[in-house]
Amino acid sequence: MTYKFQIRILTIIICLTNAIVSVGQGLTTNKVKIDTSKTAIIPFDSKSIYPFDNTFKESTITQDEIQTIENLLIDCVNDYNNKLDKDHKQWTIDLTKYNYRKQLIVVKNKKGEKEVWVNCFCDTWGSETWKTEIMTVLDGGKCYFNFKINLTTKKFYDLGVNGNG
Repeated sequence: MTYKFQIRILTIIICLTNAIVSVGQGLTTNKVKIDTSKTAIIPFDSKSIYPFDNTFKESTITQDEIQTIENLLIDCVNDYNNKLDKDHKQWTIDLTKYNYRKQLIVVKNKKGEKEVWVNCFCDTWGSETWKTEIMTVLDGGKCYFNFKINLTTKKFYDLGVNGNG
């Protein structure tokens, strides 16, 4: 092998290695980058009634909307935590302490407004199915919660914390 050929092979190997490493770090869909180790976008199932009924239609999401979801997640959790009375502080959701993962289902409602169901959980029991299937659990407390966001109005609603309500 010639020196030039060896350099070309080495360059190809380096490029392939970088590509493989970057695939493990995130996913770009329609120019939207998400950390796939923490967030999964689950397709809307119009045959299901949960978390949206069949009057909703599947939609896409932008990078700015991902950031809006992150901001509204913090607002929603802070709102919830601030409403807890002193006898129920054990239900406080701590986004920095727990390694929460998120599932997002993105839809449009009858008015054409974009809405997102955000499902958060801190345990996957070692399974990767959370990346493709809705994660449901019974109880679990502050480790499992979900809520909805209307991205058009920038409002959150329907917060549910497992085992608290």
